[in-house]
Amino acid sequence: MILNVKMLPDYKEIKKLENISKKDGSGITYEELIGIWKFNSVWKKGSEEIDNISSSVLQVLSAKLELKKKDFKDSNFNFEIKNSISFGVLSIIFHGHASLKGIRPLLPFYFENLKINIGNFTLFNKALKKTEEKKMPFFSLIAISKENRWMCARGRGGGLAIWIKS
Repeated sequence: MILNVKMLPDYKEIKKLENISKKDGSGITYEELIGIWKFNSVWKKGSEEIDNISSSVLQVLSAKLELKKKDFKDSNFNFEIKNSISFGVLSIIFHGHASLKGIRPLLPFYFENLKINIGNFTLFNKALKKTEEKKMPFFSLIAISKENRWMCARGRGGGLAIWIKS
């Protein structure tokens, strides 16, 4: 599915949505997050302009965020999360767990495994240490558009990103 860039919010629209989210919550639900989200754009912390270089590189590398329901019960983390990039047959995949917390909400996560694959062949597979909960990366979820299939969020480092659901 090709999405018209005009359907995506600009920086000013995202800031308005973020202010609403901070005050009243975003209303984003668990079920809405399930799926594969392809990276679209990023703004560095403090910038009102899209970071074209980072955005282009991450688009060329087919950066994706995948959220799946967990197969087993865990009171703290209710998603499986994959963050990956690919270039041809080479892929780098971080796999871990995430949870949805609060009204805004936050999506804290940690990665427990890093894989590097060529096609279906795994070249490298390493277990990663779990980060302390207070130091975990997270996305502060700002808004989802069901009609135009995008999601925007601010990362722990302060940057903004937009993903498109595939």
